[in-house]
Amino acid sequence: MKSKPITHLIIDTTSSQENDNGGCDYCLVPMTAEYVAYLLEYMEEVRRLHKSDTAVYAIECWDAGAAYFQHNDKLDELRDANGGSAADVPRGEPVLLTADPGFSKADFQHVDCRTVQVSKDDAWWTAYVKHTDIRIESAHVPVKTLLRIQRSCGGAGKPRKPDKARPVDPAIRKIHDLLYLDERGGRQFYNPNKARDAGTLAMIAEVVAEHIPKPKEH
Repeated sequence: MKSKPITHLIIDTTSSQENDNGGCDYCLVPMTAEYVAYLLEYMEEVRRLHKSDTAVYAIECWDAGAAYFQHNDKLDELRDANGGSAADVPRGEPVLLTADPGFSKADFQHVDCRTVQVSKDDAWWTAYVKHTDIRIESAHVPVKTLLRIQRSCGGAGKPRKPDKARPVDPAIRKIHDLLYLDERGGRQFYNPNKARDAGTLAMIAEVVAEHIPKPKEH
């Protein structure tokens, strides 16, 4: 009997704050053959880069596909791809699902700056709890698990980047933080409404000048 395609992963997380994860106990990631091929393609690229420069560890890409949620009764009722209880899957190992878990929008937490990070051996997802400096990181998913998902979906799909997923250039990251990384009460957080003054614009100009020379006066 042919097994059903694996369509979703549930992965437990860790937080940069020991006693606060913003209710982001788990990360839910939709899976398709195209998305897995995209991740595997970047793994191959990291291997290529690592051969010429061992300092290269991973590639980070914007990726709005993952969602974060708190432990709930719905999770305890799920069955994984092996037929077992999702609740019995050991911590650090992904829960493989063959159907949408049926969570509602209200089950998910508000997060910013969602990314996927890909090394030569595994992939993991990160985000910041909205309006805080709390960074959430999922457990790592090894390449063997991604290959199993790919096989369950019928083999290799044509690599295709999902919406809003692209490599994050360090210069763009700097500009992003200058625009949105705010501070209040000694805590940093991402603020989409952060005020911008002449000093911010001057710092952005400096970042741009590192890559594109400042125009000369005529």
